[in-house]
Amino acid sequence: MWIQYALFSSFLWAIVHILDEHCVDNIFSKPWLGVVTSSGISAGIFLVLPFLKIPVVIPHWDLLLICLVTGAIVQLSQFFYFRALDCSDSGTVAAYWNLTPIFLIVTSYWLFGYLITGNNYLGIVLLIVASVGLCSIDKFSNRWDTLYLMSIAAGLQTIVVLIEKYIFDRTEFFGAFLSIATGIIISGLSSLVMKEVRSTLREDLPKIQQALPVFIAIELTNLVALYTGQIAVKLGVPVLVSAIEASTPAYAFGLSLLITTLQGRNRQGVKPDLDETSQKLPIKWGFVGLMMAGVWLLGTTEQSGFR
Repeated sequence: MWIQYALFSSFLWAIVHILDEHCVDNIFSKPWLGVVTSSGISAGIFLVLPFLKIPVVIPHWDLLLICLVTGAIVQLSQFFYFRALDCSDSGTVAAYWNLTPIFLIVTSYWLFGYLITGNNYLGIVLLIVASVGLCSIDKFSNRWDTLYLMSIAAGLQTIVVLIEKYIFDRTEFFGAFLSIATGIIISGLSSLVMKEVRSTLREDLPKIQQALPVFIAIELTNLVALYTGQIAVKLGVPVLVSAIEASTPAYAFGLSLLITTLQGRNRQGVKPDLDETSQKLPIKWGFVGLMMAGVWLLGTTEQSGFR
């Protein structure tokens, strides 16, 4: 049963990436506006929580401060993510999130004495080869900028994962989760103090208001994807769940091709010719398969990997 949850979670994440790409390409005049709008929509959703009467244990002030800082780091990571979406397609950008396990393994080695095994080295090689391969066949002229931006985003996400591990080991999960989310919202909305952000938001506001259902759908899909992913981890094997969730870009590539095909039929009454990127879809899926294997190899080492 956990496999179905993991696959469904990956499918939902792919939808989120595609919708984010739509917003960057067709709604935002500046890609970083995604940070502001997602914070605003999340704040609106959080206003409903008191009516659900769910008991929440607020972390101690020192952990609460760490939670808020963690939320700010998440938003900084999202800033580079949205900029990367402005340089490439959603599937390729989603694939680069799989660089996070590499940074996690290396950081764990330096900070915690993690013993890197042969499987880990092989996983690192597979992820690097697949990332460079995807970048090489990307049709966009600034494809290497995408890899660079997502490497920064993945590095920041590594910091988030390590801090979250520290937090969740010391306090109640749901209260910490909400506190981190609060940090995400506060840091995102605090960017409104900058004049450029306010003026850009004011210019794009009519388009944003018109597309409000899209933004709500993105945030709700985010929540369901996170929930189903956590269920998969709880019911299954975390290493295998991570490997399955690495398939998100494969869904994104396939869905993007399907959407493009349907749009072409609706406009012209015939199926459009596959462009250069679509023709390379099997190659892209092959690289995603390498990434799934790489993520699995990076996670196969048990606790004995710590010395």
